[in-house]
Amino acid sequence: MADLNPDTIIKSIKTVIKIFFMKIFAYCFLPLLFHFPANAQNTTRLTGKIIDGNDSSAVVSASVALLANADSAYVAGNSAGEDGRFVLKNISGGRYILKVSSIGYVTAFKNITVNENRTENSIGRIALEQEETVLAEATVIGKTPEVTMRNDTIEYDARSVKTTENAVVEDILKKLPGVEVSDNGKITVNGKEVKRFMVEGKEFFSDDPQIASKNLPAEIVDKLQVLDRKSDMAQMTGFDDGEEETIINLTIREGMKKGTMGNVLLGGGQDLNSAGDTRYQAGAFINNMTNNDRYTLIVQSNNNNNTGAADLGTSQFRGMRMRRGEDNSGIMKSLNPMLNFSKEFSKTFTLTGDLRYNGLDRNVDRISEQVRYSNISRMERTHTVTNYLSDNFASNIKMEWKPDSMNNLTLRPNFYFTDSHSTEEEWASQLNFNTMDTISDSYGKAATRGSGYNFGATLDYSHRFNKPGRVFSVNARFRLNDSYSVENDNSEIQRYTDENASISGDVRSHSVFLNQQAENDNRSNEYRTTFAWVEPLGNNNFLQLQYRLSNSDSRSINSTYDIYPPDAVIADSLSRSTVRKSTEQRFGIAFKSSGEKYNYTAGLNFDPTRSENNTWQPGKALLNSANNPYSTQFAEDSRLNNIIGDSLYSTIRQDVRNFSPVAKFKYTWDKRTNLKLDYDGETNQPSALQLRDYIDKSRPYEWTAGNPDLKPGYSSQLRAAFQKFVPESQLSYNIGTSGNFSFSDIASVTRMQGDSVRISSYKNISGNWDINTFGTVSLPLKNRKFSVRSMIGPRYVNLNTYVDDKKNTQHSFSFMNSNGVNYRSDLFDAGLNITVNFNNIKHTIQPENNKNTVSYGLGGTNVWYLPAKTTLESEITFTKRNGYDNYNISETMWNAAATKHLFSKKAGTGLLKLQIYDILKNRKNIMSAATIDGYQITSSNVIPSYFMCSFIYKFTSFPKSSSATEEDMQNSERRQWDGPPPADGRRRSGDRGFGGGRPPF
Repeated sequence: MADLNPDTIIKSIKTVIKIFFMKIFAYCFLPLLFHFPANAQNTTRLTGKIIDGNDSSAVVSASVALLANADSAYVAGNSAGEDGRFVLKNISGGRYILKVSSIGYVTAFKNITVNENRTENSIGRIALEQEETVLAEATVIGKTPEVTMRNDTIEYDARSVKTTENAVVEDILKKLPGVEVSDNGKITVNGKEVKRFMVEGKEFFSDDPQIASKNLPAEIVDKLQVLDRKSDMAQMTGFDDGEEETIINLTIREGMKKGTMGNVLLGGGQDLNSAGDTRYQAGAFINNMTNNDRYTLIVQSNNNNNTGAADLGTSQFRGMRMRRGEDNSGIMKSLNPMLNFSKEFSKTFTLTGDLRYNGLDRNVDRISEQVRYSNISRMERTHTVTNYLSDNFASNIKMEWKPDSMNNLTLRPNFYFTDSHSTEEEWASQLNFNTMDTISDSYGKAATRGSGYNFGATLDYSHRFNKPGRVFSVNARFRLNDSYSVENDNSEIQRYTDENASISGDVRSHSVFLNQQAENDNRSNEYRTTFAWVEPLGNNNFLQLQYRLSNSDSRSINSTYDIYPPDAVIADSLSRSTVRKSTEQRFGIAFKSSGEKYNYTAGLNFDPTRSENNTWQPGKALLNSANNPYSTQFAEDSRLNNIIGDSLYSTIRQDVRNFSPVAKFKYTWDKRTNLKLDYDGETNQPSALQLRDYIDKSRPYEWTAGNPDLKPGYSSQLRAAFQKFVPESQLSYNIGTSGNFSFSDIASVTRMQGDSVRISSYKNISGNWDINTFGTVSLPLKNRKFSVRSMIGPRYVNLNTYVDDKKNTQHSFSFMNSNGVNYRSDLFDAGLNITVNFNNIKHTIQPENNKNTVSYGLGGTNVWYLPAKTTLESEITFTKRNGYDNYNISETMWNAAATKHLFSKKAGTGLLKLQIYDILKNRKNIMSAATIDGYQITSSNVIPSYFMCSFIYKFTSFPKSSSATEEDMQNSERRQWDGPPPADGRRRSGDRGFGGGRPPF
């Protein structure tokens, strides 16, 4: 063996590095300079014609996909023209499977061999057989429909939305009719928020839909199915329990369901301003699917505000006293490694779940102007600078066991942990709104740190008896929560005694200094068990009896200290702790009847609630004792003693009883037309913070007072939805409305303390209601390259509050309208969108100060597909604002990108992408919102204009044993289905399965 000395090792390493960079240069830059493909080889055209098997007429716009024979991977695709002919370009020689599908026909598969030495390979005519069950309801026209509706499922065809290389699911969603994606990633479909994603019918990161929308690649998605999924217990019993949620299920394209696929991204860039920071992004997506098993690993880190997931610290621990906003404002760095898995151990036992870490560093610079109406209306101008750090871990597991057709058990354990730190500086002024004279100025600094965990589990079990329709089910759930936060607050308030005088003159004033540390511990445990019995009555009629028992025990422990370094002195009046115990029961009876085209449910629930609320504080005996636990010295970054005081300040016991009817009705004209009506009610328990019997004075102007006399609120909801799809014209529309009316609602009330301090509290108020309507229309034009869509969403809110002991009714009307037209071709895609957002806010107090705001938006997108495998993208949006006072600022946002294929080999594909964000440096972040006693307009910092250059490597690996045949593909096609099985668990004839997904970058 040769001697290995350090010089030899270093020389070898240098040689390897040199060869590596020479190959990178050859692969990445030479193709850009000379426009030569990295893997030049002979290619050919593949042509053919799709005809009707009955009369040999052309099948217009049939979908043609070429799949690799070895692994069924997608190779190329196109649509047949008006004469039924299709062309697939740049096809390499070899063996393939040709898949041809069209609405109203049975999907056909054909084994073919392509000779690359020929200029053109013609496979002649392919005859499609008519599908009888579809022909009775649909007339095939010249375009694959973008939207179809079957029963309760809205299905979008992902192939109808052309996306660029490296697009993700969110890029598809933004182009679909009826779908909105907000700036913070929230997804709504027809006005309903999407709570989770599924892939091929199995949960994908169950409680965070943004992970799927921002990370799954668009290229692997076949269909996006939107449906309202009932709870596990409702699926077992067949009776709705009001806990349904809107989900999106993704079906994966054929050829991508076996093997491993993924991509890796590395990118770097620079802000375009003179003192710009560097920008970076790095990530990896790896997905392995084998039969019914799936493993997905996602890792990403960046500082360009692409969090790729929700902030776990925000979504899971809202009760923690963290001084920051919960939106996505500011500039962020994020790190997110995530693992999702689904393993079918046997036909009776399946395990799915996810593990993820979320790290976030956010800097927010926010300016706010808030007008509050009272005896003397005020404007508050606030400038806040916040830094927020968060480290979070989450785990969700689902175990499903079906030992036989009569029993079903599902267990869902979950665990969350968070650790957060924030610092905040705030400059604020209060002005008389009528004269604009200054009332007071303040400056404050706060530092908050906190951590907590949440552990819970849900168990669902059902047993079906031999008598069809008889079902017994149990739902049991519990949750344990423990969190703490420590807040250091140091502020100075300067109040002016003559608020009508200018501060530049000789005005008498006085200052108030505050230096406090607040210790907060929140602990709670909740248990809930539900028993349900379903008894068949004959003729498709059923009766359900239900009993639910809920117990909760919560403790909110607080000790607030005035800091006089080196001493810390307890502020006993601000150190009150709350202990609450409550028991809630539900006795329910419901009747359900099903007909050929209708079904309805009618029932009544009786909800008695009993609670006891105790408030404690430190008493004189404890404070004066020799072992006074509150006698301590102050030290930076350390906790002070926090215990429940020894003196019982108050005890409040409450017994509340509510009756709530339940009614549900559905009428189905056909599979594509239905109407649904729902009515139900629910009790809302006050939180421990709302029940505190003391005033939180940690903010100079904003004090918060609890109300220990609060009773549980009660709200009733009415929802109606009508949806229709017309196959002949491919017109689809969906109209829905929902209304909410509250009895004894837990509402906010405000009053002024002196001349500048506003105290917010809570009170039970009846008469609050709102109504929200949403409608969408989608229609392709006669020229199949064009399609139009429209969304409309009016909303009206009637909110009763109290301001300075006077009742104030706020009438808030908002209106949203979005209209778009898209053009798609082989050379380029283009889209135009026009939006209008209008808000009208009226108050019964000082109506002369009511507010109207309106913003108009005009946006356009353009994608060019150029030779040499190059793509150019451009997106520009113009926004005009009115009614925003000092923020009537127009905005033009222009982003552009260019993508170039560098190489395409068996091992993988390489791409180079150059993107420029906010080319005109004109991006703004301005929001307007109604408050309980006025309105607020905020402006916050945004990520600056920057450029980013990224290298993307995509790879696939499929085992040879996964080679597909025509028969395999036909069987796979028949196994797909439209949605979840019926409540009885039995599949009906024609039911087909869930599908799809795609990688992040």
